[in-house]
Amino acid sequence: MTSRGDTERQAFLRDRMAESGEELNTSRYVSRVKDLLRKKIGMRVLDIGCGTAHIIGSLAISERSATLVGLDISSAMLRAAKANTCELTNVILIQGDGLTIPFSNQSFDLAITRLAEYSHDEAFRVTRVGGTLLECGLGPDADKEIAECFGERIDRENFFFPRRRHRWMEEVSENVEKAGFHVEAIHEYTEKDTYRSEEELMDLIEMVPLVTDFDRESDREIVSAISRKYGDRNGIRITWHYYVLEASRPARSTVVP
Repeated sequence: MTSRGDTERQAFLRDRMAESGEELNTSRYVSRVKDLLRKKIGMRVLDIGCGTAHIIGSLAISERSATLVGLDISSAMLRAAKANTCELTNVILIQGDGLTIPFSNQSFDLAITRLAEYSHDEAFRVTRVGGTLLECGLGPDADKEIAECFGERIDRENFFFPRRRHRWMEEVSENVEKAGFHVEAIHEYTEKDTYRSEEELMDLIEMVPLVTDFDRESDREIVSAISRKYGDRNGIRITWHYYVLEASRPARSTVVP
């Protein structure tokens, strides 16, 4: 759910957070990607909305036979991505839109995406028959502490407000299945991430971004209120509610790519 066309500032914050190991949890998602890559030698993988390429950079090192293509609409993100992967010969970076993916039909064995805007139809089109889509997204409880304190100023594009909260997984699966994929599994995870200071929490809010017209100085009082309510001596605890959806492209489908 990152904003399209992320800025230099957002790219800098995302890069710094990833390098420090403080970016929101990716371990289960990355672990599943690795499991899939180990099923076949020489897989072609498309990361839709690759950002600063920390994920595909890590995959490229551990899975040398795979070719990993990172796609991102933001030139700022891609500059950081190129710096992070410049020594990896099995990583290719392309500037392009996840809504109109610039690759031919059935180009990839595996399409992955994490918190990015993309077209399910386009992902289906570029995934080979028998291939897999792996999507990591936010559940409805993600960042609920921030949403509570900022109220109407939250950036709704970067939160998930399902039509029917008790059936939100069906809503997540709906567009994937309409595109022609078969949803094999969807798993949700809820955990607390601890931000060690108000500055770190503001980095998160600014990076995504989570709040409309956020200003570190004028909004400091609200951030301090979050800290007082949800913080302890270890830091400020924020809810991360996310899911990992796995879907396959079946051999036969009524959807024409």
